[in-house]
Amino acid sequence: MPEGEAAPHPGDFATCVDRHYPGLVRRLTLVLHDGEEAKDVAQEAYLRAYRAWDRFDGTDVRAWLHTIALRLAFNALRRRNLWSRFASSRETDASWVVADRLPLWEALGSLRPRVRAALLLNVLDGYTQAEIAAMLDVPPGTIASWIASGKARLREELHDE
Repeated sequence: MPEGEAAPHPGDFATCVDRHYPGLVRRLTLVLHDGEEAKDVAQEAYLRAYRAWDRFDGTDVRAWLHTIALRLAFNALRRRNLWSRFASSRETDASWVVADRLPLWEALGSLRPRVRAALLLNVLDGYTQAEIAAMLDVPPGTIASWIASGKARLREELHDE
């Protein structure tokens, strides 16, 4: 935290973070392909953020929450992949998807989770490549590559010139 800057007050937590919950759950749903799991991960992210509130530097609470939540989501995906080796198959509940958008969601689902997250954070949430790089702890050039390859893959899957 910069010198002379006061740490966020614990009472400010709810005021600062409440409005970001719906968007965070939407993002996590797209990353995890499971609305209920997205809510669970979002709640865990909020719990972790609350516990670390005294260490938050106060710069961008939305980016900070996304960073925590996406790391939890990637861990959940790794666990899911481990379990899927033991299970014969796992059906994805797509009841949250608007029917005419199903091809888009399926195409997004074909992207690797980190590529999908980078693309969504950039296109839907308006984060810069540098901000996404900081969230995902990778170089900005990697983010640029992920976004470009993700867009190309979506164009290919959706047959969009």
